[in-house]
Amino acid sequence: MYWLYNLLLALGLVAVSPYLLLKDTQDGRYTRRLGERFGRLPRLSRTGAIWIHAVSVGEMLAIEPLLARLCEQYPQRPVVLSVTTAAARNLAERRINCDRIFYFPLDLSPCVRRSLAANAPSLVLIAETEIWPNFLRAAGAQGVPVLFINGRVSARSFARYRPLRRLLRKPLACATAFLMQSPTDAVRIVEIGAPPERVQAMGNLKFDLLPPSNPTLHHLMESELRAARIAQVVIAGSTMAGEEEQVLAAWRQMCQRPERRLLILAPRHPQRFAEVREMLAASGLRFISRSQLGREPLPDDGILLLDTLGELAALYQFADVGFIGGSLAPHGGHNLLEPAYFGVPVVFGPYMQNFAAIAEQFLAAGAAFRTDSAEELAAVWRRLLHDDDLRRRAGQAARELLHSQRGATDRVLAAIAAQLAGREETLCRS
Repeated sequence: MYWLYNLLLALGLVAVSPYLLLKDTQDGRYTRRLGERFGRLPRLSRTGAIWIHAVSVGEMLAIEPLLARLCEQYPQRPVVLSVTTAAARNLAERRINCDRIFYFPLDLSPCVRRSLAANAPSLVLIAETEIWPNFLRAAGAQGVPVLFINGRVSARSFARYRPLRRLLRKPLACATAFLMQSPTDAVRIVEIGAPPERVQAMGNLKFDLLPPSNPTLHHLMESELRAARIAQVVIAGSTMAGEEEQVLAAWRQMCQRPERRLLILAPRHPQRFAEVREMLAASGLRFISRSQLGREPLPDDGILLLDTLGELAALYQFADVGFIGGSLAPHGGHNLLEPAYFGVPVVFGPYMQNFAAIAEQFLAAGAAFRTDSAEELAAVWRRLLHDDDLRRRAGQAARELLHSQRGATDRVLAAIAAQLAGREETLCRS
């Protein structure tokens, strides 16, 4: 199995490399620190590291409270964080205080062996469900426990993995434990090959989120909102290709009569900031970019384009209502817990597959609203902004639901402590 996987992976990397080089941006998204992706890192000066891997921004934000707790509880151990995307790396370097931040190695045997040797971990934690056979095999061969934490298997991933379950059984047997978000995720990971006795449902770490404190941004927004006499704020967060047009169409309907409102539009991916800025310029709607805030006033009944990273979560405290991006176009949706933390009712579209269980919980609690079009989005926004009691009740329901689901971090920490105390063993047969 491994020889075939290695052959296909190597051929795939050769095939895609010219495309990545052509697509490489000025910040070297694909080539900067390329050595790290090949496992070339200096050795840590201390031993016994805890290595956490989070693919992208969403996973990194989910494990941020856990990572902080690990640094507090194990000051004698290095805590290192690996990521896959440049956006996650940039954000982590600004927000995360740990011993090392680096790119996860390519899943080629020499690369993973070098990275494991450089970090010499006592434990590896993989956020959600990134299955890398060579990495799991190498960690198991070295006796390094690997825990999947906050594990999730979406319906789409399940359909893709299930036909490969016979091939996946062997690498998954190299992992020590699978700490899944829900009973459904637990059933699915067993169905695709995980040993049932190593699988537990522990809840979702994302419910334990603590939005970052950003006093500078807070004071700036307070001052600018007051100066512009903005009465209400709507945030469209983590929008994706194909839906900014719909959000702007809904906003245009909202602004048919002036009511001193502001839309904060936050594209999900930084490489799309320029594209969305051009879209706004062509729309005829009044807007400024976050990078201009403080030098230019906020436009009433206009738009603030959030062209910075890591500030969306903190801005939800100013919102009266939110929209969850990736849901009006078929991208699978995004996290709706950050607005819930501040008691902000949210609206989302029909495509919430990546957060289906949470979305259903919020709908059932009256904490969220679903729409299928720009026209419906405008109607729900208008209803929430005009009905103070409805907005207040929905926001309170969102906050209560979030707090009722907290506690996964403590349960995961207990499992980590058991591993580090040597109460469990990693089982792996190459």
